[in-house]
Amino acid sequence: MNFCKPADLISVRDGYKKGDRVAGHILGYYYQWGEYVEKDKKKGTSIFVDLAEKGHWGSRGVCHECGYDPYEKSIEKAVECYRKGVEEGDEVSLYNLGYCFHNGRGVDKNEKKAASLFHRAAEKGYPAAICMLGYCYKYGTGVEVDKKKAVQLYSQAADKGHATAISNLAVCYEYGAGVEKDEEKAIDMYKKAADLGIAFALNSLKRLGIAYTPCPPKQEQQQQQEEEE
Repeated sequence: MNFCKPADLISVRDGYKKGDRVAGHILGYYYQWGEYVEKDKKKGTSIFVDLAEKGHWGSRGVCHECGYDPYEKSIEKAVECYRKGVEEGDEVSLYNLGYCFHNGRGVDKNEKKAASLFHRAAEKGYPAAICMLGYCYKYGTGVEVDKKKAVQLYSQAADKGHATAISNLAVCYEYGAGVEKDEEKAIDMYKKAADLGIAFALNSLKRLGIAYTPCPPKQEQQQQQEEEE
């Protein structure tokens, strides 16, 4: 399995600089949650606001959902933005609106509608949506339970470097859910996810009695690019 390397961080950074709004949104997410990079919510917020100002509905919705200045905190306005983005085929908006339906935020909870939106975003290759669709198949949320399908989807998202998907896939291997049980492979994946900033993965290693110090991806290229910005 070809897990993401530090160059993938460079790819989304380069995409953002070239005007790729989806790449920019992923970069903002990395900073917000400390995946691939040192956690920097201020940096992540500035990226979301920049994308919102440039007309990206998915990012504008996030700004309203979280109340990032100068956007009013309003889940209703966030949903409105996501709906506009969906009309334009924006995968971030498809995913975020799906998440609203999944949790009943700003809309009536509708797991089937959520799964449908995740599927549409996944078809466009959006890693978070592929991972979330895997979750839906694993637990039967809006779709029939299909743990093998869940593993396939987690694997696809993991190949794209989605850290949570790597951690979720590790769980499948640890317990043999949808795939042959393989604790050694599970441990390896937990370590990869922990390296990328997933606390659940590090806690899982501790639960298994494994002392592990995460080794985040080297930041030399990241720092060099930040200096050039």
